[in-house]
Amino acid sequence: MVRPTLVVHGHFYQPPRENPWTELVAAEPSAAPAHDWNERITAECYRPNGWARIVDERDRVVAIVDNYAHLSFNVGPTLLSWLDQHEPAVLDRMQQGDGLGGGAIAQAYNHVILPLANERDVRTQIRWGMADFRNRFNRDAEGIWLPETAVDHDVLRVLADEGVGFTILAPGQAARVRHLPESGASLLSHHGPWHDVTDGSVDTSRSYRWVDPDDADRGVDIIFYDGPLSHDVAFGVGALGAEALVARANRPGLTCVAADGETFGHHHKFAERTLAYALPVAAPRAGLHVTTAAGFLRHNPPEWQVEVGLSSWSCVHGVGRWKEDCGCSTGGHPGANQAWRAPLREALDFLRDFGIEVFERRGSKVLREPWAARDAYIQVILGTSTTDAFIAEHVIGDEVEALTLLEQQRHALLMFTSCAWFFWDLAGLETLQCLRYAARAMDLLGEVGEAPPLEELLDILSHAVSNQPGEGDGRRVWRRHVQTARVEPERVVAHLALADLLEGTPPGPVACWDVPEVGGLEVLGAVRDADPSRDDGAIRAMLDALDQGERVTTLLRLLAEQFGTVGSEFGEFGLERALPDAADQIVAGAAADLEARLAGAYARLYAENQSELASLATAGYRLPPSLRLPAEMALGRRLEAEILAQTDGWDARAYDGAVQVVAEAAAHGLHIEGHRLRVALERTIAAAVDRALDGDDHAVDAVTALLSLAEMLLLGLDLARPQEVVYDALRTSGRDDLEVLGSALGLAVGGLGIPS
Repeated sequence: MVRPTLVVHGHFYQPPRENPWTELVAAEPSAAPAHDWNERITAECYRPNGWARIVDERDRVVAIVDNYAHLSFNVGPTLLSWLDQHEPAVLDRMQQGDGLGGGAIAQAYNHVILPLANERDVRTQIRWGMADFRNRFNRDAEGIWLPETAVDHDVLRVLADEGVGFTILAPGQAARVRHLPESGASLLSHHGPWHDVTDGSVDTSRSYRWVDPDDADRGVDIIFYDGPLSHDVAFGVGALGAEALVARANRPGLTCVAADGETFGHHHKFAERTLAYALPVAAPRAGLHVTTAAGFLRHNPPEWQVEVGLSSWSCVHGVGRWKEDCGCSTGGHPGANQAWRAPLREALDFLRDFGIEVFERRGSKVLREPWAARDAYIQVILGTSTTDAFIAEHVIGDEVEALTLLEQQRHALLMFTSCAWFFWDLAGLETLQCLRYAARAMDLLGEVGEAPPLEELLDILSHAVSNQPGEGDGRRVWRRHVQTARVEPERVVAHLALADLLEGTPPGPVACWDVPEVGGLEVLGAVRDADPSRDDGAIRAMLDALDQGERVTTLLRLLAEQFGTVGSEFGEFGLERALPDAADQIVAGAAADLEARLAGAYARLYAENQSELASLATAGYRLPPSLRLPAEMALGRRLEAEILAQTDGWDARAYDGAVQVVAEAAAHGLHIEGHRLRVALERTIAAAVDRALDGDDHAVDAVTALLSLAEMLLLGLDLARPQEVVYDALRTSGRDDLEVLGSALGLAVGGLGIPS
C-alpha cells in the first residue's frame, strides 16, 4: 500500500507576445495598469509564488516560502525567455526551487497542439523544449508537459523515441488499463484482460505505463491527476483552502492536483499562500507525504499499463477546440461561434506546407541536413551556440539564406501556438499574434526570393468570420491588425526620424530621411531610398524653406517632391508609422515635459494665491475643480519632492516639510493623488531598508516615519521586497538591531520560520 502522497503540479505558461519583427512586447491595454499581461501576471503570480507568505492571525509575516521548491511544475519556454530578460530574479527563484525540490519538468516548446502537428514538428517541439529546459535548469528533464495535455499514440511514440520519462494527463484521457506482467515476462506475450475506463474511472492513485505496441521496450510513464480536486482548486469560488486541500488528499496512494500555475495568485488572489501553508506545513502535520511527479515515479514505478485516446484536458471533444466549432470556448458573447477555427487551421496548414517545400528545396543547397539543422537551431535561439559555430557545423552554402530559412521555420512553428484557437474570436489578441507570425514567415520567404502565397492564404482566411461587429472576415482582420504590425526597412527609417525629432534620439546610419515639424506633435514626413545625386540638394531645399518661414502647404509640396516615393505607403508618414508600441513611448517624453511645465506653473500660482485659498477653506467654501485640481497637483509634486529627499539619507527637515504638506492639504480640503506618491514612498523605503542593512541606525527611523506618512495619506504600500530582504537578514544573520525594522515592515519578529 502506497502511503498518502500529495503532488501539486503547476503549469506556468504565457503565449509568446513579442512582435515578430521587433521581438518586443507591445503595450496591451487590457493588462493595465501593467504594460502587458506578462508583466501583470508576473506581479500577481510568478513572483508571489517565489516569495509566498505564511501569515499569523494579525496578518504579520511568519515565513516566506519558495513554492517552486515544493511544487511539481513546468514553465513554458516562451515565458522563461521573457522572465530571463525582464524578471531574472523570478527566474532565479524558480531555478533555486528546482534545485531544492527537483520538481521542474520540460514543456513542448511553444504550446502547439501536438496531435494536430506533423511528426517532424512534433519532434522539433519536443527537442526544443527539452533543450530549453536543459539550458534553464542545468539538468536533463525527466518528464514533459504536453500543451493542453493533448495526446495520442503517435505523440507518445515520439516521446518514447526522444527519451522522455513521463507526462501528466487528465483522468478522462485514459481509455483502458490492465496489469503489467510480472517482472521478466514479455509484454509481447502478455494477454491480461483490459478494463475500460473511458468514463473517467481510471484509478488516479497509482502510476501507469504506456507501451509502444510495436516495441515493448519503449514506453512512457503516465500520472493521471485527480479530476474533481483539480477542478475545485482551479475553478472553485475562491481558492480551495490549505486544510481542505490536505483533507481531501489524505488517502492511500497518490493524489495529484494539476492546474494552470496562474491559478495561484492571478486567478485566485493569495492562492499562493494556500500552497505555502499546505505543502510544507499542513500536509506533513496530517501525515501526508509531499513530493513531485518525478519523485513519486522514482519510488513507485508503474504496475499497470494504460492506453489513451486522442484527447486533451480542456476539450471534451478530443482536440476539436483547435480545429473546429466544437462548442468549447472561453469568453465571448451569447450567440458567438467558432466556425472560424477550421479555416484558420486550414490557412496555417497551407502556409506550413508551402514553407516545407521551400525549406527542403532550398535548404538542401545551403544546409548539410536541413531538418537536423532546424532541430539544432534552438541552440542559436537560446544563445548556447554562437551563430558562427552553428554555421560551421550546419551551413554549406550562403549563410544569410540558410539562417533566413531557419528563421522562417521558427515563425512557422510559432504560428501554431494553441492560444490562436482557444478563445472566442478570430480577432482576439492571441489569434492576431499567431497571424502575425504567419505574416513574418511569409516575409522571410520573400527575403530568400520566393513569392509569398499571400493571396492564397487570404482566400482561405476569408472563410473565417469574426464575431465582433466591424471586424469582418479573415481578409479584413489581416489588413487591419496584421498588416499594420509589420515592420519593413522603410518603417524603421520613419521611426528613427520620429524618435530624433520628438525624443532627441540621434539616428544611426540609415537611408536618406527628413521630417519637418509642423506644430506640436502633428508630424508629417517622407522616406525614400538614399540617392547621393540628389540627397544634399533635397535636404538643403527643405532647410531653406524652413529658414524662410514658408507656409505649411509649401513645405508639404517640397516634402512630396524631394522625399516622397510614388506608389509606396511609406512615401509619407506620420506618428502612426513609429514601430509598434513605440508611438506611445515617443510621445511619453513630450507629455512628461508638458506635465512638468504645468506643475511648475501650478506651483507658482498656488504659492501666490495660498492665502486666498486658505480663506475660502476657512469659510467652508468647496473649491470647484478649476481651483482644486491645480492646487492638488502643486501640493502633490511638493510632497513627492520632500519624500524623495529621503532616498539617500534621513532628512528630518524634509520629513517635517512632508508632514506640513499633508496637513496643509487636509486643511484646504484637498486630496493628493496617490499613485506617484505611492511609488515615491516605496522607492524611498526600499532605499532606507538597504541603508539599515548596511548598519545605518537612522535608516530605521526613516522607514518608520515614512510608513506613518503613508498611513496619514491612506496609501497601501507594496512592501514585499523590503520585507523579504529583512526576513532573510533576520533568519540568517541573527541581527537583533533589525527587529524594530522587521516589526515595522509587518514581520512576526521572534517567531519567524516555517511552522513545524
